Amino acid sequence: MTPSPRVVVVGGGLAGLTAAFRLSQASRANEGTVASEVVIVEASDRVGGKLCTERTAGFVVEGGADSWVPRTGETESLAEELGLAHEISPAVDCSVRAYRRDNHGLVPFLAEGGSPVGRPSSLLLNPALSLLGRARARLEPFIPKRIEGEDESVKSFIQRRLGVRAYKEIYEPLLGGIFGGDPAELSAQATLAPLVQVEVDGGSLIRSGESPGHDRSSERPPILTFAKGMSSLAEGLQDSLGANNVRTSTRVTRIYRDSGQWVVRMDTGAEERCDVVVMATPTSTVREVLAELPDIQQSVPEVPTAQTTVVNLAYRSSAVSHPLDAHGYLNGHGVGDGVSACTWSSAKFEHRAPSDQVLLRCFIRGTPVAATDGEPKNPEEAVSLARDELAGSLAITEAPNQTWVHSWSVPVYRVGHTQRIGDLRVRLTELPGFHLAGATYDGASIEAVIRSGMRAATAVHNSDILQETL
Repeated sequence: MTPSPRVVVVGGGLAGLTAAFRLSQASRANEGTVASEVVIVEASDRVGGKLCTERTAGFVVEGGADSWVPRTGETESLAEELGLAHEISPAVDCSVRAYRRDNHGLVPFLAEGGSPVGRPSSLLLNPALSLLGRARARLEPFIPKRIEGEDESVKSFIQRRLGVRAYKEIYEPLLGGIFGGDPAELSAQATLAPLVQVEVDGGSLIRSGESPGHDRSSERPPILTFAKGMSSLAEGLQDSLGANNVRTSTRVTRIYRDSGQWVVRMDTGAEERCDVVVMATPTSTVREVLAELPDIQQSVPEVPTAQTTVVNLAYRSSAVSHPLDAHGYLNGHGVGDGVSACTWSSAKFEHRAPSDQVLLRCFIRGTPVAATDGEPKNPEEAVSLARDELAGSLAITEAPNQTWVHSWSVPVYRVGHTQRIGDLRVRLTELPGFHLAGATYDGASIEAVIRSGMRAATAVHNSDILQETL
């Protein structure tokens, strides 16, 4: 009998779970002829990574991602496969989706025209962009495309195409909050790929999307979540795999080749032999586990990270006098003392807090430094910063009833990121049955991470080593 191919997925975040799910589904489809075994090994005590929902006393608290923007449909399709489609819920529809906070208070920022990342044409309706900024943005169709094909920074790309005011007033606070890094260092190719492609194709950013005022009533909602929180997706994936195929609180320390197979060594001293390894981890972990393959190890680039601390605070509704009539706000340049944004969670989504409570979520960049993902080093400092922020922005002086603090490291895609990861994947072809997946490589959005996991699973199925075992 032909031995069953065995796959070990290192990392139980969304990418790892997705890859394992797709591989296990394909294995079950071949049941009777081949039964591949897929095992996930996760260092922390839970799977899901930055999908981290706490449900307590009527609150649905998101420690990480709270939603996704449905552009390409991967999340909805995966939810349907898992039987979770009925739990998909849109964000509350607000005429103003978000404000920008500056020295003058809260100014409407994201309105009916959509996000300036997805629809640059919305700049022409954005009340936060000055008249001079709008006038310059209207000139964008006449800006010649860049001749050289090399990567450039987000700051350079936006200023060149749409102007300095559009960058300073709109894109700098928006993209800094989304990607956790300095737009002057962020890669345009990695973070704004669709917009960069428009220019490469000789098009206009302003003219590429629908015109301002376009009827979007028939389109799907711009933001989606799960009624019970984003962890529903991770939980569904975990349940589909079975308890015996998911190992938590187990850290991989070394991976090496022996007799035509991979050997995965864990901190427990145990070893797993397998035909295929999927590394759904940051590059720092890849470098660490490949210590016995120094030539390959040195080819793994460092992808820097930025620290983000998420503070959820629950207040009595009567303690908040400012109308919560949007999804939240972003802080402009020089505002916020380390706090980049605040989501009004109980206004953004239904059933996130009891009827007499509000739930607010602040994002703190850099400090307090987290010891590990999910574990803030100084939660008291984080709560204090968040309370000071809310006192200044929403005039909330009352102490919160309850707080929740989470810290995460998020990848920062510096200029040249796409090329470096492409070169790495070429080099890894020297390692049969070794694949990468995750936000570190292919994008940090929910859709991008799912797509990365699916891509890894497809690469495994198409690999020569798996075909040989079959």
